[in-house]
Amino acid sequence: MPSTLDPEAIKVFISAFSTASFGFILYHLITNSPAYKLWESLSSSNARHVIIQRMIGVLFFGLASLAVIGFFLDSSAALFGTGMPNRITLIWILVLSVVIIPMNYVNSRDSENLSHYPQIRDQQWSVSLLLSSALSWILYLLAYEFLFRGFLLFASLPVLGLWPAILLNTAVYSLVHIPKGSKETLGAIPFGILLSYLAVGSGSFWIAFFAHVVLALSNEWFSFLFHPNMQLIKTKP
Repeated sequence: MPSTLDPEAIKVFISAFSTASFGFILYHLITNSPAYKLWESLSSSNARHVIIQRMIGVLFFGLASLAVIGFFLDSSAALFGTGMPNRITLIWILVLSVVIIPMNYVNSRDSENLSHYPQIRDQQWSVSLLLSSALSWILYLLAYEFLFRGFLLFASLPVLGLWPAILLNTAVYSLVHIPKGSKETLGAIPFGILLSYLAVGSGSFWIAFFAHVVLALSNEWFSFLFHPNMQLIKTKP
């Protein structure tokens, strides 16, 4: 931990931690509320509610972070890991993709995985649904990773130091996976440490974002491919 703590740095850290904490609390309260569950049960297709759920995440994770940074802290998102990707960043994205895609190809066949993914449980998917789901994943993960490996991580570094900031980030990241089961909760620990370390090393959250996109989309597409009750249909002209 740094020997001398800047009051402004403490303010930024508390703001980031509060945004992450309250953002996820509000997200889960809304998406698990009786009204939301009732609306979900009355829908003939759950595609709409899954996509809207991701957009709620965009609101409480990404837009809320930008609002706190811009209006409360009167600061810039550039201070929290939004710099342009460089060659090293692109190399790491490629390396992680080479690892993640084959791993998901194997793991997506598992019956436990297929019971949860794809998150959209419609049996018939159109190309437009595939694209809409992919776009909603990208927007959700952009907000999600900016909050975690951007705002929270880079706000923690001046106050906590490198490894305490990474461990805090990973602990919170793992905790928010609890609703998805023990496998994803435990898996989030090494993945979170790696992504946080690479974010600090590269000075941006882009490696984490693109790696998470590759993880989510490859799992969704492979799970759809191997799901026995799902198929791609052609829409009428």
